[in-house]
Amino acid sequence: MAVRGRVLIPCAGILLASAVVAGCSVAEGSSPPPTVQPTPSIVVPRSTTALKPATDCTGSTQQLPTESETGGVQLTLSTDPSRTSLLLKNTGSLSVVVIPDASFTSRLVAAPYANPQDQASRAALIAVNNSGAKMSDIPRYVPLTQVITIPPQWAVCALTDSAEETASVRYLQDRQSSAEYFVTKALADQLTVRTSLDRVRPALVRCAKSTLIVLASHPEMSDIELYVEILSPRSLCQAGYKALLGGDSGATAQLEAAVIQRLGGAPRLLANSRLFSITAQS
Repeated sequence: MAVRGRVLIPCAGILLASAVVAGCSVAEGSSPPPTVQPTPSIVVPRSTTALKPATDCTGSTQQLPTESETGGVQLTLSTDPSRTSLLLKNTGSLSVVVIPDASFTSRLVAAPYANPQDQASRAALIAVNNSGAKMSDIPRYVPLTQVITIPPQWAVCALTDSAEETASVRYLQDRQSSAEYFVTKALADQLTVRTSLDRVRPALVRCAKSTLIVLASHPEMSDIELYVEILSPRSLCQAGYKALLGGDSGATAQLEAAVIQRLGGAPRLLANSRLFSITAQS
């Protein structure tokens, strides 16, 4: 049936929301349907969790390449995902002194969970730390609280205070602290089974100081000659441990023989190395 002013044209196509399917015409004389703009896609940002700086080295389980830039040194290193911690464990044969990096982005803290737990080792390190050794190879601007000695099997933790900073340190192999630790550890192994740790500690500090004196006054001596001199009646050391044994000459001689035998197998002392740098990078 005709309608005035309009002609209807049948359409077999289906009108979609945004366009007319091909083959379908609009009614003559009518306006084309408005174009519907596609709705823009909504992009959801990837969920990320900001890394925070580590507060200790207990999470430093990612192994890094071993550090061994100089003789007698082997440092086993590990870090955490943020790289703001660096755990250094001395798995070498000589003592190492660790200080912060040159820009002081890192600070050093104790890592008791990675250290020896026996009384003799702890007493020996206490003696080394209380001997009053002067480390001429360490820059004078470094605070003493940030100059850390780590003998064989000991560890230290370096931390940054910003997630944008990578933990880093400097270290050197140190002859004085190596000799001190070998002497005091050999003595502590003998003395801590004979008397209390509180009584042993002052004697060990005395022997650590004697070690420094002998090293300075006899630089030409071989290692074993140095050890014999440290335990001789001429040094301050013998009087300390002899008093713990009640002045018993037989017990003193027996102890000295055991200590000398142990020191005879100690790693060879080497001259101090230069400072090396380490960062928590793979």
